[in-house]
Amino acid sequence: MDQLDRKILTQLQADSSRSHAELGELVHLSASQVSRRIARMQQDGLIRKQVAILNGEQLGLTVEAYVSITLSSYARDRVRRFHDRVTALDAVLDCCATTGDADYLLRIVTRDLKDLSRLINEELLGHGDVDNVRSSITLNVVKRTTSLPLAP
Repeated sequence: MDQLDRKILTQLQADSSRSHAELGELVHLSASQVSRRIARMQQDGLIRKQVAILNGEQLGLTVEAYVSITLSSYARDRVRRFHDRVTALDAVLDCCATTGDADYLLRIVTRDLKDLSRLINEELLGHGDVDNVRSSITLNVVKRTTSLPLAP
């Protein structure tokens, strides 16, 4: 990956809906050169996919919570069941195994607190694999980005 690839990636992270011609103007390459570079970066796995970032509040998703999970056991079957269940929940945007007091940190969005309560009590608890759940409700998002920092 060279400096031009980094410039293209920076532009794509800002707005992936730009045409290759528009990107070319921004990074001083032809549209065909941009196209070839993007195709290569996709093939190499640098670009996993291009998506639209939606406004959750306008879609009625008004509650965001970070939920810490501690498992009751680390037996493979229980961990696998937990992974399968969490992966199937559309409201869970992120699930990360973590160090520290909790085993997992989930980022969840729901329509309201009632939906969050139902998700925690019915989908996370009561299956024999979760020992402890702690949740923190987001009051205000100070910074949120999907852009990765690209070294020059």
